[in-house]
Amino acid sequence: MMLVVAGMMLFSSAQGRTMSPDSLIIRANLYYANGMYEDAAKLYQQVADSGYAAAGLYYNLGNAYFKAHDIPHAILYYERAHLLDPGNEDIKYNLDLARTYVTDKTDVLPKFFLVAWYHWFLERLPADSWALLSMITFFLGLVFLTLYVFALRKGLKKTGFVTGVVMLALAALSFLFAWQSKDILTAHDHAIVMSPAVTVKSSPGEEGTDLFVIHEGLKVAVEDSVDHWTEIRLDDGSKGWLPDETITKI
Repeated sequence: MMLVVAGMMLFSSAQGRTMSPDSLIIRANLYYANGMYEDAAKLYQQVADSGYAAAGLYYNLGNAYFKAHDIPHAILYYERAHLLDPGNEDIKYNLDLARTYVTDKTDVLPKFFLVAWYHWFLERLPADSWALLSMITFFLGLVFLTLYVFALRKGLKKTGFVTGVVMLALAALSFLFAWQSKDILTAHDHAIVMSPAVTVKSSPGEEGTDLFVIHEGLKVAVEDSVDHWTEIRLDDGSKGWLPDETITKI
């Protein structure tokens, strides 16, 4: 088996750029199954770099990087997978596991309980599913309101009206969740620290005062960008500036 895999690796290195994404993924899966995690990561990464985006691809890429002991890239792709499929428990479990390898532990500022509930509910489905649910409930709302207009029996009219209003309300709520999920997906307002250790500055430039040091794998919020420097914020509210090349946006 290993001779077959080795032969495939030589072939894919010569032909990889002309192979289809599906073929690359099949080869990457084979490498991963045989413990060749760095080779698997290279092929998964090639597919991702070609513009193909899917939660499953990012999840597999995160797994390959994790097995190859590249924690920053593992967290980056687990985070990207989580954005596309926020309700997936396997992705969340592996992301939480990878985070335990991060040196920095920051205290998260508490959220108002209604905000926490809203975000918990929002993450039950991805944006496309919320959008589909919105269309389905809107259609059902129109059907039941039509029943209200044309039904002859009083009971049917009441049922049609109440159910129609409820369906339209659910459609509006689902549309809101779909819009919010899409906004989160495209915001690119978080990043992963990729450098082993980097000093956070008080201003965008080497002349800024050293504030604190953070390490690879830490997730930070992106606040601003000036002349190849990015202002970041930690979960505990601490802020500062980093060179752009030390982080990768999720």
